[in-house]
Amino acid sequence: MTLAGPIAQSATFVACAWGQRFRLVSEPADRPPRGTVVFVHAFAEEMNKSRRMAARMARGLAGQGWRVVQADLRGCGDSSGEFAEASWSDWVGDVAAEVSQAAPALPVWLWCLRAGALLAPGALALRPDTNLLLWQPVLSGAQHLQQFLRLHAGARIVGSGRSNMAASPAHTLRSGASVELGGYELGPALAQDIEQASFDLPAGFGGRCVWFELSTDEIPTASPQSTRLAERLSGRGLAVSPEVLRGPPFWLTQEIEECEALLERSITSVCLEPHG
Repeated sequence: MTLAGPIAQSATFVACAWGQRFRLVSEPADRPPRGTVVFVHAFAEEMNKSRRMAARMARGLAGQGWRVVQADLRGCGDSSGEFAEASWSDWVGDVAAEVSQAAPALPVWLWCLRAGALLAPGALALRPDTNLLLWQPVLSGAQHLQQFLRLHAGARIVGSGRSNMAASPAHTLRSGASVELGGYELGPALAQDIEQASFDLPAGFGGRCVWFELSTDEIPTASPQSTRLAERLSGRGLAVSPEVLRGPPFWLTQEIEECEALLERSITSVCLEPHG
């Protein structure tokens, strides 16, 4: 992927209620931005695994004239606080704050990776004309949390050589205590909020929704869950259709992976001028 034009990047810390939010902005260096794209990163280690893809996407969009904002949510990356201190309301507020600062007269995109999609409804309610770019969106917070707990609990059992743990991470959280999994301390309040979250488009949504999923299958197809949700949204008159590309699940792979097709299709879709 080659850049269409020169870009400028700047990193700053933005003051907020809980401390400082780290923000990286990529934008065209030779012209005013055509609009703003706000990135909402994935949960826990998936965020780190996907940093290269996110960086390449941000530079690619900036080269096409977009102002791209990559902000670390509270307790994540270089922002203030520990992961254990973060709350769901903090994260919703972080995303809404970035969207609210976008130029009102220009297009705005919310680019959500994985569990970042679960934070979208709050920002969309604030600005219903916001467009959505979804990368392998998590549709059920409960399912995502269960997978996270199972994955890291399994790794802990293997690492310790014991299969008879005193209590499962899920049981510990339900008892009101925190658990540490994969280097992340997860509190019961945040776990409960994630469990209750789900992806949907709020009433009054007036933007475009571009949805990409990746599959390693020879003939990639959308998951049944994605298909059902897309059909339900289409029944409400919203043009939503997941496009499945062949590529690796870069947010999970042991080695850092990339998917050129996802980058190219995403940039083309964001730059496509709406009709009508």
